[in-house]
Amino acid sequence: MGRLLRCLATSGRRPLWIDATRFSACLLTGGSVPWFDAAGFVAWRRQTQGLVKSDVVDLTVGPLFAAAVTADPGLRAAMAGKRRIHIPLKVLLSAEMPRRQVRELLEGLRGSFTQCALALVCPSPRAWLQDAFRLAHGEDAPPVGEDEVDSATLYCADFLREFGSSGVDGILLEETQESEPGSAGEVEWYRSVLNVGAHYGWDMGWRSVGDRYSDAQVPSFDYCIAPRPLGAECSGIEIAEDYWRGAPMGNSTADFYFGRVPPGLVPEVVLDRLAQLRSSA
Repeated sequence: MGRLLRCLATSGRRPLWIDATRFSACLLTGGSVPWFDAAGFVAWRRQTQGLVKSDVVDLTVGPLFAAAVTADPGLRAAMAGKRRIHIPLKVLLSAEMPRRQVRELLEGLRGSFTQCALALVCPSPRAWLQDAFRLAHGEDAPPVGEDEVDSATLYCADFLREFGSSGVDGILLEETQESEPGSAGEVEWYRSVLNVGAHYGWDMGWRSVGDRYSDAQVPSFDYCIAPRPLGAECSGIEIAEDYWRGAPMGNSTADFYFGRVPPGLVPEVVLDRLAQLRSSA
């Protein structure tokens, strides 16, 4: 059990993993995240963490890479140079500038939040394959199978190797409604990424967002965030967006709460909702 899992499985209380990126950007930086200013980003995250006091500090890299594509027309053109479905992701994840920026942000977060677990949050290989195709071509990706996901997994594994010395405690792979595997066999298509995680001693997590996954358990992951228990060593329950606007949380036997604070709320409301979560944990 690594540091992230020890944090999430803390006995006696239910930890909170809170991503307040959109809320904090709206509140503090006019809606824009300073992805390409490492010092500014870390200072902004210190303000955010001072407000929400999440038990886990994370870096969610999907929006960073999307911002890099928007800022660099040459990168988008290279991604769109060929129609083969795996090319946009291959080009995107090999681009030096966003990789360097992820490395600098992780090192800054690790240095600033020494007492917190640090997680790197990425789209799953299948989700990132689809996202990159959409960024490159402005349209949805065609259907993908094992061969395409296997290629995407190799690119993601190579990307993650960059951060073996960045102080990361764990990885979270996030699905979308479109990308979510239907079975444990399809999850195994991510094996190359799981092997990288095992090599570096990272706690590996998987976030399901729908009901497409049909098996009773998900193999090989240390923790899961899903609408129902999936047999992982540690399980998280997602905080619904309407909770932040006053809806009840409901009962759960999960080990921790995971949530993303929506933008546009006043801080007092967010603090009240967080206090209620902590009092029920």
